[in-house]
Amino acid sequence: MPPTNTPPPPTPTATPVPKLRIGLLDAGELAFGTNLAELLDASAKEFAALNALPYTALAAPDVTAALGLRIAAGDNVIVLAGDGKGAAVAAAATAHADVTFIYFGQPAPAGTENLIVLGAEGFAPDEMGFLAGLAAGAGSRSEVVAAVVSLLNVPGRAYDSGFVNGMRVACSRCKYIQIDTRIYAGRDVQQALLIRLYEDERVDTIWAAPGAGGDWLLEGCAQQGCRVVTNGKPPPVLKPAVAAVVELRPDVPLKAILAALWEGRAPVLPVLLNAASGALQLQPVGAGAALTAADVGVVMDFANRLASGELSTGIDPATGLPF
Repeated sequence: MPPTNTPPPPTPTATPVPKLRIGLLDAGELAFGTNLAELLDASAKEFAALNALPYTALAAPDVTAALGLRIAAGDNVIVLAGDGKGAAVAAAATAHADVTFIYFGQPAPAGTENLIVLGAEGFAPDEMGFLAGLAAGAGSRSEVVAAVVSLLNVPGRAYDSGFVNGMRVACSRCKYIQIDTRIYAGRDVQQALLIRLYEDERVDTIWAAPGAGGDWLLEGCAQQGCRVVTNGKPPPVLKPAVAAVVELRPDVPLKAILAALWEGRAPVLPVLLNAASGALQLQPVGAGAALTAADVGVVMDFANRLASGELSTGIDPATGLPF
């Protein structure tokens, strides 16, 4: 018999190296809100699953060590969320030019070619106030609304002015009461304020600007039957009274950045946390707050026009006051 030619064994093929290997580090407190790291995690996890990419999320009490761990593991995109960690992520970006770092926290470091900062200039307080004012004005039945806000700095004045302008759009007849809770110290004084707002002023809808310290007032007003507009996920004690939620959504621009990196495009920079980028959204809640379908329609029409650029808050960002 003629000899048979035995075919050579197949050459083993190397396992394809993923184009992106994503890691997310939760480094703790974010002044912008309580559930923002969760939103970033969910967004990155969904993107990785959709594109069959490796993804790891870790708590990072020691940021420098955690960054080193993920870099050694081969991550080439690292998302870091946590206030006060800008110096650590900037140092890592300088030392590892082949890794893209995405940072969300305050104070924000300067962005570089491989360090992308979500909201390097903060977010738009006038727009947050405007959206809250829209919801408060639309939801008020007594046509008297209140906001807890300090006027001592530009962001505080922008919250206040934006709120008033948004309220006027939704309710031109509404009366506005501005409250600075720092002057109401002590249980008796606080209780007197609650009684005045509810019985004398007839306030039925209230909002507190971020950092204004109005949690006790929101809870007290809610117990008296007021509707409440919250910033981000409401605590359980306020849920039955919530009329609307003004949400900061850094996960929206994060997903756009990941998509650009995946497709080999340059991400759009700077990353602004505002209505136009989708990072600032209004979510009306109709059930427990007695917002009618018409209320929701009015609110969302103006919120969408703000996001599209068709509508402006009318506030000067340099002063926090109306133009």
